[in-house]
Amino acid sequence: MEKTNNFLFSGKYCGLKKNKALDLGLMISKVPLRVSAVFTKNKIKAAPVVISKKNSKNIIKALIVNSGNANACNGKYGFEDAKRVALSVAKKTGADESNIFICSTGLIGERLDASKIERAVNELAEYASGEESGFNDFAEAIMTTDTFSKTSFKDVLLNGAKYKIFGTAKGSGMIMPNMATMLAFIFTDIPIEKEIADEMFKECIGESFNSITVDGETSTNDTAAFFYPAENPLIKKRGANYNAAKAALSDLCLDLAKMIVKDGEGATKFVRVTVKNAYTESGAKKIALTVANSPLFKTMITGEDLNWGRIMAAVGRASVPLKSDKIDIYINDKIIVENSAASKKLTKAIEETVLSPDEIELTIDLKCGKKSRSVLTCNFTREYIDINASYRS
Repeated sequence: MEKTNNFLFSGKYCGLKKNKALDLGLMISKVPLRVSAVFTKNKIKAAPVVISKKNSKNIIKALIVNSGNANACNGKYGFEDAKRVALSVAKKTGADESNIFICSTGLIGERLDASKIERAVNELAEYASGEESGFNDFAEAIMTTDTFSKTSFKDVLLNGAKYKIFGTAKGSGMIMPNMATMLAFIFTDIPIEKEIADEMFKECIGESFNSITVDGETSTNDTAAFFYPAENPLIKKRGANYNAAKAALSDLCLDLAKMIVKDGEGATKFVRVTVKNAYTESGAKKIALTVANSPLFKTMITGEDLNWGRIMAAVGRASVPLKSDKIDIYINDKIIVENSAASKKLTKAIEETVLSPDEIELTIDLKCGKKSRSVLTCNFTREYIDINASYRS
C-alpha cells in the first residue's frame, strides 16, 4: 500500500478485548468526506448503526470503530455510550459529533465501557498516519473471531491520473448481510458526487457483501461504508470515469467478501453456488441462498459425502417457480444430476473425489429462464460449534 495523503489511520488496545488484541481503530481525514453506506435490515439495530445512519447525511471528518463489544441491545445506555465515543473523537479532531461515523462489533447485550475508548482517543489521534502500518493496525483492530485481517487495494486511471481505492472488512461468523457481525470500510481519493456514489456502491454491494453467507445470520451491527472526498467531484454522472471507478470498487468489494467467506468460523472449504437459467434473478438468488444456508448441504461438503438429494431438497424448499423435472446439477464441471435424476455420467470415482477440493463450484441449471445469480459460502465443521458454544465466556 502506498502512503495515503488524505486518510490517517491508527489502531490500539484500549481494554475491551479479554485477549488484549487491538480493539479500537481510528480514521481521520485531512479533507471533508462524504460517505455512501448500507446498514443492516435487522429490525434490532445497534446504537452506533442508528447514529451513523443519521450522520451519513453529513460531512464526515473521522471514523471510530471498536471491536470486543457490539453496543447492541443496551437501551438508552447504548446511545449514551455511543455519543460519548463520538464526542470524544469530535473534540480531538475539531469536528462536531454529527461529523463522526461510529461502528462497534462484538458481544451483543453487554454495556460498552465508553470510558476506555475516551482515554484512548488522544493516543489514537496522535499516532494516526498515512503509512501502511497505520492502516494495518486499523484493519486488525476491527477483528473479532477473524483469523486474519482482510484488506484489498486497487488503482484506477481517470483522465490520465492515478487514483486509489482501498479497504478492509471484518467478519467470520454471524454472516449473511442483508442491507455487513460484518463491517466493511472502503476509502478513495476520487471526489464523487454523493448521489452517483450511492448508486455505484449499492450496485457493488449487491454483487459482493449481499451475496455471501457463512451461517445465515444477519447481525444487529452490519455496516458497509464507502468514504470519498466531498469537494470538486470528478465523477458526477455515468460515463467512462464512472465505469472505471465502479469496476475497481466492485473488484475490491468482491475481494473482501471472498475473504470473509474463506475465513468463516471453522471453515475448511470455499463454495460458490450458482443458479442459472432461472425465471428471475431474485428467484435465482433465493435458491442459491437456500442451498448455501442448508446445514445438511454444508455438512455434506465437510464430510465429502455426495448426498446430492440434499441439494435438490433445498432447491425445492426455496418455493421459487421452476420445472421440477428439468434440473441439472454440476460440481466442479462434473455433471451430477440430469433432468432431476442421477446422471448416467456419475461414476463411483466422481462420487468419491468431486467434493475433495478446498474450493468447490456448484452450478444448478434450472433450464427454465435466462437469469442467473451466484452466492458465496463455506462449509460447517465442529469448530464452528466450538467457537459459538463458548463465544460469551
